[in-house]
Amino acid sequence: MKRIGRIVVLLFLPVTLIAATALAQKPEPRIRGTIMDANREVLAGSRARVAQQGTDVGAVAPETTIPGITLVFKRSPEQESALEALLAAQQNARSPLYHQWLSPDAFRARFGVADEDIAATEAWLQSHGFRIDGAGADRITFSGTATEVQDAFGTELRYYQVDGERHFAPEADLTLPAKVAAMTAAVLHLSDLRPKPEVRVQTHPRSDFTSVSTQTHYLTPKDLFTMYDFPAALQQKFGGAGQGIAVVGQSYVNTSNSSKVAVFQDNLTELDAITPVLVPGSGIEAVSPGAEEEANVDLEYTSGIAPNANIFYVFVGNNQNYDVLDALAFAITQDIAPVVSVSYGFCETSMSATELDQGNALLEQAAAQGQTVVAAAGDGGSTGCGSPGAGQWPLAVSYPASSPYVTAVGGTQMAAGTFASGASQYWAGAVTFDTKTSLLSYAPEVVWNEDSQLNGLAAGGGGVSTHFARPAWQSGVPGIASGAFRLLPDIALQASIESPGFLVCLDNPYLLDSAGQPISCSNGLTSGGNNYTTSGGTSFAAPVFAGFIAVLNQMKQASGQGNINPALYQLASTPASYSSVFHDITSGTNACVTGVGGCVAPGNSAYAAGLGYDEATGLGSIDFAHLAGAWPLSAPANMLVTTTQIVSPGYTALPGASIRLQINVQTSDWTVDDTPVPTGSVSIAVDGAVVEPALTFSQTSSYNSLATANFSFTAPSSAGSHLVRVAYSGDAMHSPSVAIYSVMVGNVTASGGFTLSAGNVTVANGGTGSTQILVTPSGGYTGSILWSISATSSTGGPDYCYNIGSEPVNGPTTIKLSLGVGTGCNSSLPSPDARASVGAAGNGRGRSVWGGTSKIAICMGLLLFGLGGRRRMRLRARLLAVVLLAVMGVGLNGCGGNGGGGDGGGGSNSKYLYTFTVTGADSVNQSITTSTTFMMTID
Repeated sequence: MKRIGRIVVLLFLPVTLIAATALAQKPEPRIRGTIMDANREVLAGSRARVAQQGTDVGAVAPETTIPGITLVFKRSPEQESALEALLAAQQNARSPLYHQWLSPDAFRARFGVADEDIAATEAWLQSHGFRIDGAGADRITFSGTATEVQDAFGTELRYYQVDGERHFAPEADLTLPAKVAAMTAAVLHLSDLRPKPEVRVQTHPRSDFTSVSTQTHYLTPKDLFTMYDFPAALQQKFGGAGQGIAVVGQSYVNTSNSSKVAVFQDNLTELDAITPVLVPGSGIEAVSPGAEEEANVDLEYTSGIAPNANIFYVFVGNNQNYDVLDALAFAITQDIAPVVSVSYGFCETSMSATELDQGNALLEQAAAQGQTVVAAAGDGGSTGCGSPGAGQWPLAVSYPASSPYVTAVGGTQMAAGTFASGASQYWAGAVTFDTKTSLLSYAPEVVWNEDSQLNGLAAGGGGVSTHFARPAWQSGVPGIASGAFRLLPDIALQASIESPGFLVCLDNPYLLDSAGQPISCSNGLTSGGNNYTTSGGTSFAAPVFAGFIAVLNQMKQASGQGNINPALYQLASTPASYSSVFHDITSGTNACVTGVGGCVAPGNSAYAAGLGYDEATGLGSIDFAHLAGAWPLSAPANMLVTTTQIVSPGYTALPGASIRLQINVQTSDWTVDDTPVPTGSVSIAVDGAVVEPALTFSQTSSYNSLATANFSFTAPSSAGSHLVRVAYSGDAMHSPSVAIYSVMVGNVTASGGFTLSAGNVTVANGGTGSTQILVTPSGGYTGSILWSISATSSTGGPDYCYNIGSEPVNGPTTIKLSLGVGTGCNSSLPSPDARASVGAAGNGRGRSVWGGTSKIAICMGLLLFGLGGRRRMRLRARLLAVVLLAVMGVGLNGCGGNGGGGDGGGGSNSKYLYTFTVTGADSVNQSITTSTTFMMTID
């Protein structure tokens, strides 16, 4: 299948005026003289959160390799002042720099670090034994051992136990030579604590959009078109063609034509090829639990709203030092797409000022390049940042949503009574088949708040930043209270789990429905048990809005909008446009519910909806047709807008292979008679290095105003994603434009193998116990493992449950397997992954955790239990779901069907002997698999 690279419209001025300005303002060196190692300063706030929250369990072995460490420089005060002035001018329609975006090269030249400073810092790092892996405009990436880290940065790397998992981090704040410290923003990747998205998924008996069988309603992308006024006439003309969206994540997900994403697209929208981009240096492809489902949601709903846009999935590999913020950084520094969607967020109050400022500087770069960054505002309401046992949790907001250079998207739900089963003024009834859309009109919205014991905190995030100053544009709208700090969210869209919830297709192989069948879209849009899967959260609201912005860019013939917040608040400051462009949400609150998530005093946590702006839903939800109508054009009247396409045979290649690209440059409105054909040339860069400065067109077509060039290059030798950037120069009549193409070179999946071993264990009936699974890799294996566990017994016995760790394998690794028996599963075992009944050997029933053929009746649904306390402390996906199975909440025997003859409780004096089989398979390359057995004696 042919792949078409990103198409981005550019205007003429950035290439001429801004590029020339950048060349004239080369950064001045700031390191003068020799770097004196003995003269040191503390890099305040550089100690990782894991070290502050966890229990110290010992030092990292001195010879342990720490890959991908990154030293990030900060801009000088003069550079920062100049950048702020440029950003203001780019959003001022009266300025000659209005919407004149910088290219990454121009940004580096004007706001980066002098080559001399980079060279001096590299020399200092090398003097401590580090290997330099690469350098950019504002950062150096290097690798070394734990001993070298301690020698260079003055603190030891130690392991900490956090929520039952072991992670490493610096013991104290880093120290650096004074001359280096003065220009250092942060040193990244000295901790391996990754965010763990929490996924709560619902399965429903064959009922979706409007179901034939139940008349129950759920949301699809086309329902959202109705909800937010994107009429069919506009849909036919605008689907995001010529635009791009970068979705960032931290897990591999299948994006092929056989993927769950493709199933969703094929059934509900249009097939839209997804281009995967693996962040260089982040390791090989590996599945990260929870983050895989997050990727499903983000890709399905960005492509659902903008089905003709080029969607890039930018993700990190199995190097645990990297996370989704590294994917965000790569999407920005490489300017992969004009719209970036982020469904993750740190609790802002758990981050240091150093971390927040370093990240905000990167988001400033995105704004200067014309990129619009959209982020979920959070799913924890106003108090989603507490910890277990902390009492009433404090008010807090989520980063990066809290950055003033990000559009924060909160959550709404339909008002009570507007989504009841059956036909109504808002919903059509199903006839002989389920339809792709059945919502008839906009339905009244309230603040999303579905807090409950089952959901935990499940409400739209919002509040007041404690770090970022109130931007000047956040004013002039009724409801904005006086104050000095940034408010969020900016807008809010549908996010509810059940009111009415979104239809999804998920790849997670662990999830089974109430019939014990694979949970999601294994039979069209239904599971093997004839169920649909629905979900909710601001993880839907953010990619939906990102899709709308891509469509807006196409409608306005724009290469990008940059930070759209000033324009949103300007529209809201005028009563007439506010009432037309926004749906003001005036009912509901994101206050917590007593007894949920540490909530004791809900009244102290409330942000209530009201007239105008509020910290529960921001400016409200949007009317897209009116928003687009009120938005100004970006293209100058005297220029013909062009688009550039890169057509290739595919996105994978072997090292050293020849890759042939066809480059098409076309006038956007070529259907008009006598439209001139673009002239000029294109420049081509591979991984940032220009390999062809001026390639001329080999053929042209006046019929469709098309100019074509062909280019071949040799695939790089290093495995991973490599980016090709094609820039059309423009001419007197045609605007310049840019396209991005990503090729995955070589093998980026796991290779080699591993063996497993486990010790026998004795557990009291009604109690808990544990054993250790030793993973010993061979042939250079690294990766993450999917587990399948089954048991047999010659005599039957009580039900059991288990919880298994998910540590990545980068060497000999010990995985803890916790086990519970009978009533021991009710409370003592943290986060049970599964519960089961055991039958006689060779006569068991059911399936394994991820759908194998082992002889155990598995009742899934507890995969993510116990994360309610952990999530407040971590960067996490803003995806809401919880496995709701028909058997959940009943006794253990209910999970096991007609399981074997144990007493199922804790009072028997009988002994039982179970033989467990533990099977592990690499999460991506499942041909790498092996098993081991151990015995469990129930005493």
